[in-house]
Amino acid sequence: MKAMQKILIIDDDPDIRSTLTSILEHEQYEVSSCENAKEAEELLQKDLFSTMLVDIFLPDINGIDFIKNIQGKGVKTPIIIITGSSELNLAREAIRIGVFDYLIKPFKANQLQHVVRNAVLHNHLLEEKEMLEQQKRLYQEELENMVQQKVSELKESEGKYQNLVEQSLVGVYIIQDNLLRYVNKKFCEIFECKADDIINKVGILDFADKKDYQFMKNDLSKRLSGEKTTGNFRAKAVSRSGKKLIVEIWAGLVQYQSKPAIEGIVIDVTDQHNSKLRERKLELELLNEHKLAAIGQLAAGIAHNLNTPIAIIQANAELLKMKYQDEKEIDKVLKQTTRMGDLIKTILTKSKREQETNITSINLNELLRDELEFLNANLYFKHQIEKEYIFDEKLPSFEGVYSDFSQSIMNIIQNSVDAMYKAPVRKLTIVTEADQDFIYLKIADTGFGMSKEVKQKIFDPFFSTKPSRLEPNADKNQPTGTGLGLSLVYNLLSPYGVKIEFISEGNKGTWFLLRIPISNN
Repeated sequence: MKAMQKILIIDDDPDIRSTLTSILEHEQYEVSSCENAKEAEELLQKDLFSTMLVDIFLPDINGIDFIKNIQGKGVKTPIIIITGSSELNLAREAIRIGVFDYLIKPFKANQLQHVVRNAVLHNHLLEEKEMLEQQKRLYQEELENMVQQKVSELKESEGKYQNLVEQSLVGVYIIQDNLLRYVNKKFCEIFECKADDIINKVGILDFADKKDYQFMKNDLSKRLSGEKTTGNFRAKAVSRSGKKLIVEIWAGLVQYQSKPAIEGIVIDVTDQHNSKLRERKLELELLNEHKLAAIGQLAAGIAHNLNTPIAIIQANAELLKMKYQDEKEIDKVLKQTTRMGDLIKTILTKSKREQETNITSINLNELLRDELEFLNANLYFKHQIEKEYIFDEKLPSFEGVYSDFSQSIMNIIQNSVDAMYKAPVRKLTIVTEADQDFIYLKIADTGFGMSKEVKQKIFDPFFSTKPSRLEPNADKNQPTGTGLGLSLVYNLLSPYGVKIEFISEGNKGTWFLLRIPISNN
């Protein structure tokens, strides 16, 4: 598949273009390049590309403006910005206009290959999604036209109608008195049954999953009464063999043999539903990889720049101690250099473990101690928050990807800290304990609590009670948010079977409880 992917490079530096082309052609991509926006637009009119690498400073137009222009013309190709600047405003603007990623010069070949590979995969998923949506639209238009045509034909000739419906590519049914009076061949294929076994014996609700039974029953009742006349709904169903299905159902009120009945169609959309779940999983994995890579590079840089001067300070302090053994100030210096060394070791350990993507054994107490030590770099957390940690030292380990749990737990802790901004009492309590089946993590704060409306939305993406970082005239010290923290927690921990509970009361604070299965079997 990779050999067929085309990449477009837009950069006014011929050496950069040549270098990027060599790296990407080595990865079996077909590469085109140009030096300005005008040439790029000509290439975009002639060919389709899987991704584009765009220099932020082009000779004839700003890179951000160029991206806005082509997006306005309908170009949906994932774009990777190349920049020599690490300015935060530039990153925000790039994210706001939907740039897939950005690379800061200088960057390594494997970093470029990784980002391009993710962009090409993202483009492939977008193309597949568009194709499925187009097929769905065509399918829906065809099916709605077919239903309308079949209703007319039923009035003219029931025999002619039945022959047409029998050949349909979608399931067709008629319900009367809560029983199926007619089903076509496709309906039987979807639910793995025979018409003779179900006609006048069961209703469509007998195929409903018990979680959606009441929902389907209410919807069909509204249609039979005439309260609801249009629209479709999606529901979970179960075939005769026990196969779990996701079905799209259309239904409308008709007259069948001079009595009110419900006529409709049903489509099996299980594969489409699962495809979207896989796409979402890939998006989360890609997002996680980007964040982990950034943390790893930052930690490595800190360690490289701090270890050497700390070693020099410590060595000279030891020499002074040999000469002046009674000087207590030298002991203080040695104590603090040792502490700084331990902090750097904590950062390096965190960086290494955050970049691990494989399943590993996790000790929750060790994770919490490392992350909370890291949080002490925040002076507000260190000096303004009263902390109480009660850790069960006999806590068993569990299996998981370390970064999934460290990132999720830190998001909850940070939310708890933010919730206590301007609270009269600011106390953070963290408790760990376990029984035979679960490890329990309790995170409690003394903040202002949540309203009923907020409780219903806290896991929704982009929902936040905190102001945006971009909001004008905001309190500079007030915590800000994007509304992605708890949504990410839910998406990262749900696959492990982790149950998240919370209780919050106005002016009494909030506590979160995570129930982590000890075994995934």
